Amino acid sequence: MQLKEFLMQAAAQIHALEAKKKQAIAAENKQDYLDAVHEKAAILSKIYDNAKKQDISGVHQDILITLQGFSNSAKQALAVNSPWFMSELLIPEDYQENDPNNLDKLIEKL
Repeated sequence: MQLKEFLMQAAAQIHALEAKKKQAIAAENKQDYLDAVHEKAAILSKIYDNAKKQDISGVHQDILITLQGFSNSAKQALAVNSPWFMSELLIPEDYQENDPNNLDKLIEKL
């Protein structure tokens, strides 16, 4: 599989989890919220290793370094078991509702 296709699939999963998170917040369902952010972090914690298994020919090294950063941040969030940290993974500082997250921006570069 091409790296871009793999990352688009991962991004779709993360968008679905973000929607689940928003629904959980609206419904004041703490467990669904925790499940969604934990699953998001779990996906991101493995994204670098899984990306290296794809066809990365012609992919600039900066892309892989960025993916490694996403994985490392997610691993940290899981290690400290911080729902807030997990929730904020991929979210840029200047994020506005419906803006692309950092993974979406990375995919645009491919």
